[in-house]
Amino acid sequence: MKVETSKKTAAACSRETCSGCPIDGKLLCLHTPKDILDFGVLAIGFFIPFIAGMAISGFWIGLTVWFGLAVIFFGYVEASVLCRHCPHYAEQGFTLKCHANYGFPKIPRFDPRPLSQIEKIVFRGYSSVLLLYYIPFFILGQQWLLLVITSWAVLTWFWTLLRTQCTRCYHIFCPLNRVPEDIQQEFFNNYPAFAEAQKKQR
Repeated sequence: MKVETSKKTAAACSRETCSGCPIDGKLLCLHTPKDILDFGVLAIGFFIPFIAGMAISGFWIGLTVWFGLAVIFFGYVEASVLCRHCPHYAEQGFTLKCHANYGFPKIPRFDPRPLSQIEKIVFRGYSSVLLLYYIPFFILGQQWLLLVITSWAVLTWFWTLLRTQCTRCYHIFCPLNRVPEDIQQEFFNNYPAFAEAQKKQR
C-alpha cells in the first residue's frame, strides 16, 4: 500500500490529516520515540532478573534455548499470527515501525482481517511460554528471591501494558486490545479495509 507524500496520518487510515479526527490522541496511530521508550522500559524490568537468575544458576543451555524461541517468535511467529493484522503492516518498508516491535521484519503478507481462533491460541500460548519460561529453572536453582522479583516484574509489566498501552493501541484485533467500543467504531470509520475484513469474517 503506497502512502502519498502529503499524507500526515497512518498508512492505512483513509484521512489525509489528523486535524479534526475524533480519535486523534486517543489511539496510537502515529508513534513517537517516547512511546517506544515507555514500552522498552517495561520490558527491561523483566529481562534483568530473568537473565541474572538463569546465569547465576548456570542454566546457559536453557537461556540459549529461550533466546532461540524468542528469535523465532519475534522474527516470524508473532508477525504471522498477530502483527500482519495490524495497520502498521500497511506502512512502507520491510520492517515494522510500531512501539512494540520496532525494527522487526515484515515477512508474512499484510492481512487486515481479524485473528482466527488458532492465531489467538498460538499468540497467547507462545507468549506465555516466553514470559513464564524462568519458573521451573528458578525453582530448580532455588533462586527464590529472583523468582519473586521476576514474577512481580512480569505481573507489573502485563498490568501496566493493559492499562497504558492496550487501551490506546490501534491494533483493534489484538487479543489484548482494551480500546473502548466507541473509539473502536471511529477506528473502523477511518480504516475501511479493516472494517470490510471484519464484516466478511462475521
